[in-house]
Amino acid sequence: MKRRMHHLFREDGRVFIVAMDHAGFSDKPLPGMIHPGETIRKVVAGGADVVMTTFGTATRFTKELAGRGLIVSIGTGSPMGEYAVEAALSIGADGLKTMAYPWLASDPNSVINALRVGAECHKWGMPYLVETIPGGFMGGAEFRTPEKIAAGARIGAEAGADFIKTFYTGSPETFKVVVDNCYVPVIILGGGKTDSDRELLEVVKGSLDGGGKGVAMGNNVWRHEHPDKIVAAIASIMHDGATVDQALKKLR
Repeated sequence: MKRRMHHLFREDGRVFIVAMDHAGFSDKPLPGMIHPGETIRKVVAGGADVVMTTFGTATRFTKELAGRGLIVSIGTGSPMGEYAVEAALSIGADGLKTMAYPWLASDPNSVINALRVGAECHKWGMPYLVETIPGGFMGGAEFRTPEKIAAGARIGAEAGADFIKTFYTGSPETFKVVVDNCYVPVIILGGGKTDSDRELLEVVKGSLDGGGKGVAMGNNVWRHEHPDKIVAAIASIMHDGATVDQALKKLR
């Protein structure tokens, strides 16, 4: 377990994950994901620590993924179930990720399924990432308060997660509510494509200032005009202590 965690988190205790699992559930082609090998080469060149992707991409683009941590993503309630961990280990993955939707009435089993996968990960010594989405992706404002996001993160930890991926709450002070309520590292998801590089970098900086341990971003990386440059900018804040203004210079 510790050896694999060192393949994910840097010495500073932080991790920058580029999420590239979206093609596994999208109902249309995704710009930036049509040729995953090209995108992987760019994000690796930019300084991403980890690529999180599907079993298919992970097995077909091994050369491009060389030298970076690898997390395999499976959906909530995946039919792979108990076989997912063995499958991920068989291709040299360093971690496994699944979803949990606390308080989502239409999917009451997602937390139970997360617990089941967590037990398997523990048995095999596989680092386990749970993405907690209170109320599901269509959840209303009542599911997006710092307290609800914090409670959802804790549910993921109680399901056995070694680290949690969830929403940024909007400020370092409110994100600290989430971090303080969760005894495993918390990283933020990137969400939809932002219109402003500065806005994106301010979110990254704010989450770290609030005690977060990293990011897992997809749309804002592979849909960017220059994936390698935005990765370099994010990495400079995360691992080099750059300010937002300093990081923006990476995009010139």
